[in-house]
Order: sequence, then structure tokens, then C-alpha cells
Amino acid sequence: MPTVRRAERRYRAGMTPTVLIMIDGLGADAFARHRAHLPHLYALADGGLRVDALGAHVPGTSLPGRVGIVTGTEPDRHGVYGNFVLDGDAFRYANPDDVAVPTLPARASAAGRDVAVLGFGMVRPEDARTFRGAWWVGEMLQRARDLEPIPADEGWLRTNEPRDVDGRLARAVADGLPTEVPDAYAGDRLHYLLAEVEGDRTMMRLAAAVASQDPPPDLTIVEILTPDSVQHAAGPDDPFSLWSLAYADGLVGTLVHELEAAGRRDAVDLFVTSDHGHGAVTTAFRPERLLPGTSVATEGAVLHALVPDRAARAAAADRLAEHGIAPLAPDHLPPVVRDRVAAFVAPDGASFERAVAPEEPADRLSAPARVRSTHGFRPGAPGDLRFLVASGPSVPSGRLATAPASAVEATVAHRLGLEPFGGGPDLIAEAGGA
Repeated sequence: MPTVRRAERRYRAGMTPTVLIMIDGLGADAFARHRAHLPHLYALADGGLRVDALGAHVPGTSLPGRVGIVTGTEPDRHGVYGNFVLDGDAFRYANPDDVAVPTLPARASAAGRDVAVLGFGMVRPEDARTFRGAWWVGEMLQRARDLEPIPADEGWLRTNEPRDVDGRLARAVADGLPTEVPDAYAGDRLHYLLAEVEGDRTMMRLAAAVASQDPPPDLTIVEILTPDSVQHAAGPDDPFSLWSLAYADGLVGTLVHELEAAGRRDAVDLFVTSDHGHGAVTTAFRPERLLPGTSVATEGAVLHALVPDRAARAAAADRLAEHGIAPLAPDHLPPVVRDRVAAFVAPDGASFERAVAPEEPADRLSAPARVRSTHGFRPGAPGDLRFLVASGPSVPSGRLATAPASAVEATVAHRLGLEPFGGGPDLIAEAGGA
């Protein structure tokens, strides 16, 4: 395997292998207040570099956050301006093919680096030598079980096929690790939660196994989803939510332990961050009733609406203003859609949810929120802010109060010998490291 031999020469020459972990929904506020539930993350932070408040991408929802992490750019540039994007005259789930700029895995691979992506969404399979798609892909498919899915679903469906150019996944399986995850959508909510817990555990064990191989990849990227789902259902600071944070922390601890057991811990840089935070909500507006006949997309406390002309935009703004819903500056929208998409933000404590209960009166414009915590608030809102912890041989000890959202991609890119694509700062250099 000539590429593995090239990777080994880079490793021996001093390029520090890097593992990037994203914990979905672990915000800056929760990280600061729940040290007792996060012993492994704080062990990394206390001996390494910590950013208390990492900026959020707008809107602070899952897919824009993931794309922002691996591009260092905002949605107006990378194209994924929400979990949903406009396709013709309707919104659909975004997929990896909607990313309009090269991701860090793609750029690293093009530069000859060895990249492993394990369960991290919004990266194309061909952009990594080792690839295992996200276990939650089924949620993003409009017609996941139809014989003929809509064309845009192809971007997600092809992530179901693993890519194992150098046999890294095969070696993990030979060592007894599973690579398959139960179908999270084949049962009730309890089945979903248990499949989610197992999905996160499986991907983190694979990441630990791959990063412990000799030679290791130059870059390994993995994610943990459970804290986001549990906080949505239970609310911030609920005992179940605190369990979800502790579970994610334990998975990070297991990865560190397995690196230590393989003799790799002191030779790997670890970066742990999140895509967004969380904040409590009590009220949910019904956008399809506020704007009947209008194609809309809900992004937490942000709403996108299709407005074909200025009159429609003004009418939508007037209608929503009656309920304290304000226009949101279109800075996060790509120029190509700004004339057709209007953005709005709910007042504090409120979000947007479609009606699902058949017994709900058709004229009800708002209701108690089904989710007790959400994200995607107005730009700069504390609930969306993130954290960053880094630890390893290339990482100095230090603490930064704030850093821009673009800093994650920039800092990891520098560790790989690449120029940052998003123009962000190298936090390691700022903290006095190499």
C-alpha cells in the first residue's frame, strides 16, 4: 500500500497526527457550568488549550455548523445556509454535494495527507481514504425507503457505502470492532435513542482504533450526536441532558484510553469542539399557518421563507411582526438566493415548529414547544456559542476567552501543513505553540 508508506514517512518526519471530535450541541455555557459531568474533557483542557466561547455559524444549526467546522467559512460562501436549502420552489434537506467550497478533508487529501472520516456528516466519501458515513443519514432523506428517492437524496445515499482504501476499517473489524449500526428509524423513540447511543459508541471506537494504527491517519474526524437529541427532548440542565453530556465525555475518555494503550497518546493532537450550543424555549410558532401557502424551512429560532418578489417579502415581514418575529439580516445567505429567501428570527424563548398533532386547532398560530431546548438563535446569542479544547504534543497550555468560528478549520489546517481556507487564526500560534 504505497500511500500508507508515504503516510508513515510523514509521521516519522514529525507531522503530528490529529483527531478532531465534534460533540453535537455541547455549548459554551453547558461546558462552563458542568465540569463535574465532563472530567475527561476538563483533563484535556487543564493540560492543553481551552477556548471558553467559540463563535457560532449562522444559523446555529447542525448542518451549517458541521460545514463551518470543515471549511472555516460562513454559509454565504459554503452554501449550506440551514439544515434545509432551497431547491426550485421548495426547501429540502441539505446534503454533502451542496457544499460549494472544498472541505478540509478534501484539501488535505488533495495535498497527499491520509484522512479518515468516521460518522461525521457533510463530507463526501471520495474526500477521505477511510470513510464511514453518519449513522443518522436516514433522517435526512425525504423518501429514504422509496424505490426511487428524489435526486437530491443521492448526496446522502452514497455516504452509506464505506470507503476503505488502505484497509483500516477491515483491520478494526479483524480486531473485533463492529462497523454496522442498528437502523435508528426502524422502531419507536426508545429504539431511536438506543440506536443513537450505539451509533456514537461505534464511531468513536472506530476512530480510536484507526487513530491507533501504525501508521495513523494524518487527520481523523468523528462526531457524537447524543447530547443534541437528548437536550432537545429533555431541556437544558435536565438530569437526562446531563447524562448525555457525561456519555459524550466518557466516549472521549475511552478514545484517550485506547490511544494510551496503543502508545499513541503523546503523539496525537486532539481537538474537541461542537457545532452549536443549546438554549431553553417554551413557545413554538407554526410557520405554515403564519404564512399560509408559503414554502418555509424551520431552523430552530430562525425561519427561512420563499419570497418570490419584494411584495411577498414585505407581506411576510408585516405578518410575522405582529407576533414579535423580526427580519434577520441576509448576511448568511448565499447571494444566489437572497432575492428569493427571507430570513426571520423568533423572540427570546420561542422557536418554529410545524404542527403535527391532528387534534390541534387549525387556527392555532403558536403552541407550547415540543422541544424544550433548541439552537439557531439570533446571531451572537449565548445559546449558540461553542467551546474548543485542544491537547497534544503540538498544543501549548493556555486559555482564550473567545475565538472566531473560523478558527477550528484554520488551526487544524496548520497542523496538516495547509493554509486555512477560511482565513481564520491559528489558535496554537496565538497561544505560543509551534
